[in-house]
Amino acid sequence: MRHIIIKMTLILLTGLLSAVAFAQVSVTIERLPLKEALEEVEKQSGYSFFYSSLLPDQDAKVSVKAKDATIEYVMDTILEGLNISYEIKPDFQIVLSEKTQEEKAKQAAKTSRQISGIVIDASGMPVIGAGVTIEGTKKGTVTDAEGRYSIEVASGNCALEFSCLGYQTVRIDAGKRNTVDVTLNEDSQFLDEVVVVGYGTQKKVNLTGSVSMIDSEEISTRPISSVSSGLQGLLPGVTVTNPTGQPGESGTTIRVRGVGTIGNANPLILIDGVEGDLSAINPEDIESISVLKDAASASIYGSRAANGVLLVTTKKVDKASDSRARVSLGAYFGLQTPTRLPEMCDAIEFMTLDNEARQNVGTSPAWTEDQFEKVRNNSDPNYFANTDWLSQVLNSFAPQQNYNLTLSGSLGSSGYMLSYRYFDQSGLTVGSSTGEKRHNVRFKMNTKLIDRITLSSNLSYTSRKITAPVNSLTSGGGAIYTAMRIAPNAPVRYTDGSWAYGGGNTNPVAVLNDGGRKTNSSDEFSLLEVLKVDILKGWDVSATYSLNSYNGLEEILKRTITFKNPEDGSTYVYSQPNSLKNRDLRNLQQTFILQTNFDFHFGKHNLSGVVGMSQEWYKGSSFSASRTNLATEQDPTLVLGDASTMSNDASSSRWALRSGFGRLSYNYAERYLVEFNLRYDLSSRFHKSNRGGWFPSVSAGWRLSEERWMQAAKQWFDNIKIRASWGMLGNQYVGSSEYPYLSVLNASSTDLSLIGSNATTGYVQKTLANPNLSWEKIKMFDVGLDLAMFGNRLTFSFDWYNKDTEGILLRLNYPAQIGAKPSEQNAGKVNNKGWELDLGWREQRGDFYYGVSFNLSDVKNKIVDLAGNSPDLSGYQIRMVGYPIDAFYGYVADGLMGPDDFRISDSKNHVYSLPKIPVILGNDYQPGDIKYKDISGPDGVPDGRVTPEYDKVVLGSNIPRYTYSIRGDFGWKGIDFSFVIQGVGKCDGYLEGTARHAFQDMAAYPQKVHLNRYNVVSNPDPNAAYPRLTYNTSFNQSTFSTYWMEDASYMRLKNIQLGYTFPEKWMSKARIDRLRLYLSADNLLTVSKFFYAYDPETPVSKGGYYPQVKTFVIGLNISFK
Repeated sequence: MRHIIIKMTLILLTGLLSAVAFAQVSVTIERLPLKEALEEVEKQSGYSFFYSSLLPDQDAKVSVKAKDATIEYVMDTILEGLNISYEIKPDFQIVLSEKTQEEKAKQAAKTSRQISGIVIDASGMPVIGAGVTIEGTKKGTVTDAEGRYSIEVASGNCALEFSCLGYQTVRIDAGKRNTVDVTLNEDSQFLDEVVVVGYGTQKKVNLTGSVSMIDSEEISTRPISSVSSGLQGLLPGVTVTNPTGQPGESGTTIRVRGVGTIGNANPLILIDGVEGDLSAINPEDIESISVLKDAASASIYGSRAANGVLLVTTKKVDKASDSRARVSLGAYFGLQTPTRLPEMCDAIEFMTLDNEARQNVGTSPAWTEDQFEKVRNNSDPNYFANTDWLSQVLNSFAPQQNYNLTLSGSLGSSGYMLSYRYFDQSGLTVGSSTGEKRHNVRFKMNTKLIDRITLSSNLSYTSRKITAPVNSLTSGGGAIYTAMRIAPNAPVRYTDGSWAYGGGNTNPVAVLNDGGRKTNSSDEFSLLEVLKVDILKGWDVSATYSLNSYNGLEEILKRTITFKNPEDGSTYVYSQPNSLKNRDLRNLQQTFILQTNFDFHFGKHNLSGVVGMSQEWYKGSSFSASRTNLATEQDPTLVLGDASTMSNDASSSRWALRSGFGRLSYNYAERYLVEFNLRYDLSSRFHKSNRGGWFPSVSAGWRLSEERWMQAAKQWFDNIKIRASWGMLGNQYVGSSEYPYLSVLNASSTDLSLIGSNATTGYVQKTLANPNLSWEKIKMFDVGLDLAMFGNRLTFSFDWYNKDTEGILLRLNYPAQIGAKPSEQNAGKVNNKGWELDLGWREQRGDFYYGVSFNLSDVKNKIVDLAGNSPDLSGYQIRMVGYPIDAFYGYVADGLMGPDDFRISDSKNHVYSLPKIPVILGNDYQPGDIKYKDISGPDGVPDGRVTPEYDKVVLGSNIPRYTYSIRGDFGWKGIDFSFVIQGVGKCDGYLEGTARHAFQDMAAYPQKVHLNRYNVVSNPDPNAAYPRLTYNTSFNQSTFSTYWMEDASYMRLKNIQLGYTFPEKWMSKARIDRLRLYLSADNLLTVSKFFYAYDPETPVSKGGYYPQVKTFVIGLNISFK
C-alpha cells in the first residue's frame, strides 16, 4: 500500500513540475512573420497551435522578449494590434481565430491612434505620392500635394515604411509617437544603371554616345513569335517593318536612323558579343537589347557598324553564393486572324462589271442573262458557281502555342541556367501548307576556377521546321495572289468531289492541299566560351571564342494534280512531271576576341576603357540536286526519281576579318566626360592595297546638374547632360559577291559543236573587275540632351544627327563595245539628317504604380551624288540626286475626265472625242479616265501637252518618317495592364496590278471597291473611287500618278495586355514564388488611310503577301523557389 502511495505522489509531482515548466516561457522574437513566430513559441513552450489557413495577418511581423513569462503574456504581446484572438485548451493546445466584429470594434476604440507627418526630399521639397505602410501589413496611405500623410495604427509600438519611386525606402520605428517626419534620399539606382556598349558596359549617366536600351521586361512579357518583330516601337530611331505575318517567313527589316546606302542597310546584330540571328533566339533568354546609333558608340565595331549595332545580352546566371534552385514555367495559347484582306466581287458582280468593261472598249459582253440565272439558282455548278476564293484559301483562325521552362541556381562554385522553349505557329492557309515549329535550348554556366579566374560557357541550340507552299506567298505570286486572279464563277470542286479547274488560273485551293510543299529544316548550334582573369581590382583580361554553325535542308516537292471535268471529260494536268529538289546549306562562323578592360579611380578622376583584337572567319556552302518522275509522292527521296533527269548545283563562299580596337573614357567627378574610340579592320573582301581601314570617333559630355551653381535646381533636376560626338564608320557588306574586286568567270553553254560532236561549255568574264573597291565610309555628327527630373520620375532624351555615307557602290555607264558589264565603283553619296525624342514618366503611389513613355523620330534621306550617272526614269521609283532613294516618280493627277472635257460629245450614244485638256498622246480617252496636270514644257511653262520629259515629277517616298510609339503600364495590388501603340506619321505607298486594279488584263478580277467606279450613265461622279472600267486595257492603271499613290501612315494598337499576379501568401504553401495569368492581344486595331485591303507596313506591293495577323492569347507564368 505504501508503494502505491509513493508512486502516485511521484506522478503528481511530475505533472505539477511539468505544468510549472510549461507555464513559464522564455523566448526572444525580433520582427518575424507571425507564422514563424508561432513555430518558435511551440519549440520553446511545448504548446501546439491550431488555426485556419485563412487566418488574417499571418504575414504580419511580430516581436516579443520574454523570460520565464506566462503563455498569456507571450500571446498578448505577439497578437497585439492584430485581428486574431486565442483560446488556451487542455493538453497545452492554443486555438487561434479571427476576432469577431464586436471584438475588432472594441480593439479599435481602445488601441488605435493616428500618426501624421510630412515626407520631404534631401533639398527640403515635399515628396508627393510617397507610400506610407505599417510594416508587416497591407495597410497604408500616400502623401498629398504638400507631402503630408496621416495613418491609423495600433496604440503600441509600430514601424512605418516610406517608399517612393526614385528614392530609397526608409523604415522608421515610430514607437508611441504621434508625429513622424521623414527625409527620403535619392535612390542611386539611376546613377548606377549600366548600359551594354561595345566590348563592355558603361554607366548610363556617363554615356557620351547615343545608345538606347530595353530590358527583358519589355520583351519577354509579350507573346511574340520572334525578337525582331517584337522590337517594333520600343527603341527611338529604330524602324522595324514586318511585310508579312507568314510563320517563319516574316522578312522583318530593321533600320537604324534610316536608309544610309543603296546596298545592304541591315544593322550589325551581336548576341553576347558575337554575330547572330535575332529570329533564332528565345525571347525568354534575353536580359537586354542595346542599340548603338551614333558613330561614338558604334565605331568600335568599325567596318560593320555603318547601319548601327544591336547588342543582345542573354540573362546572367545566378551567383555561386545563391544555392537555391529556381524553376520558371511559361505557357500561352493563342489564335491568329487576318488584319486586312481584299473583298472580292461575287460571281454576279464580277460578270456585271466584266460586261461593262468590255462594252467600254467596244467589245461584246461575255455573259448572257441565262448565265447570270445559272449562277443565281446554282443550276450548273460545274461551270457557273459563286466562289469566294480568298475565304477558300485562308482559314479564319489559326492556333499558336508556346511553352518555356527555365532552371537556374548554383552548384558549388558554379552558377548555371538551363532554358527550353517550344514554339508552334500554324498558318492561315488551308491544307496545313504554312507553319513553323521551333525548339530552343540554352545552357549557361559560370565557374570560378580559382580566386581570380572565371570560365563562362554559353551553349545554345535551335531546331526549326518551316512549312510553306511551293510557290512563295510574295508580291505578285503564290496562292493568295492566284485567288485574286481566278474567276468567282469557277467552282473549287466539281460535283463529283474532285478538284475543279477553270476561271483563268490553276485552282489555288487544290495547289495548297495537293500541289506539294516547301520545307526548311535547320539545326543551329552556337558555342561561346569566355575565360576571364582578374588581375587587379578594376582590371581584367579575357579571351573569347565563339562558334556558330548552321545546317539546313530545303526540300521542294511538286506533286502532280490531274483535273478532270465530269461533264465533258476534259482534263488538265498541273506540274507534270512531279519533282523533288533538295538543297543543303551549311554555314560556319568562328570568332576569337582577346581584350583587356580597365576602370581606375584616382580621387575624382576616373579612367576606363578597353583594348583588344579580334579575328573572324566565315565559310558557307550549298549543294542542291533534283529529279523528276518520282515513283511515289509519299515521303519521297531523290533515288525514287528518274536518274536521267537528275541535275545538281553547288556554291561556296568565305571571308575573314581581322581587327584591333580600343576605347578610352575619362571623367572628372562624373561631371566632365570625354571618350575616344578607334578600330582598325583588315577585310578579305577587298584587294590588299585597300584591305585596311581606320575608324575613329570622339565624344564629350557635360553634366550640368553636377555643377555647384546648379545645386539650387537639384530639387527639380536629377540629371542634366549635354553631349556631342563625331566619328567614322564603315560598311564592308558591299558588292555583288564576297570578293567584288576579283574577275569572275561564268559558265556559258552553247549548242554549237566546237570540239568533236558534243556541245561545248565555255567560261567568260561577264563583269569587269575593280581592284580599287573599298568599303563605304560613313561620317556622323550627333548632339544630344539627357534630362532626369523629379526624383527620376521624368526622363527626357533628344538627339539630332547628320550622317553622310560616301563611296556607295554604283555601276557607271560604260560603252557597250567593252563587251562586259561595268564594274562597281565607290562613287555615290547619300545623306541622312534626323532627330529622336524619348520622353517617359514613372511613379508609384502606395499600391498603385503607372508609367507612360513616348518616342518620336524622323530621318530625311537624300541622294547627294551619283557620279554623273543619269537616273533611269523609266519606272515609277527612281534614284535621282536631291531626292530620297527609290523616290516615287510620275504625273500629278487632276481628277477624272467628265463629258465637259471633250470638244465632241454624243451624249445619246455616250461617245466622246477630242479632249479639251492636255493629255498623254496615244490613248482613246473617254469620260472617267484620269486627267493629268500640264506642269511644264520646253520653255519652262505649260505647253498644252502632258509628256514624260516635262510633266513627270518626284511625288514622294516609301521611306517611313515620323515613326513613333506610346507605351503605358499600370498596376494595383496584383493587377497589371499595359499597352503599346506604334505608328508612322508620314509614308507614301503604291499598289499595282491585281492588288488594286480590275480588268487591266484578262485575269485581273474586281474587288467590291470597284463597284463604285465611274460610269458615264449610272455613276457620272468625278469623285468616284475608281476610273471607268476598261477590259484588257491598262493605260489608266499603268500610268503612275498621284491618283494611285496611297497614304501609308498609320497608328496601330500593337499590344494590349491584362494580367493578375496572385498574392504571395496564397502561393507560399505550394512553394510557388510567383503566379501570373494574363490575356494579350497583338495588332488589335490599325487606323490608316491606306487602301482598305492591305497593311500599310507593306506600302509597295502587287498583292499576294500573306496577311498581317491579329493575335489573341491567354497565358500564365509561374516560378518556384
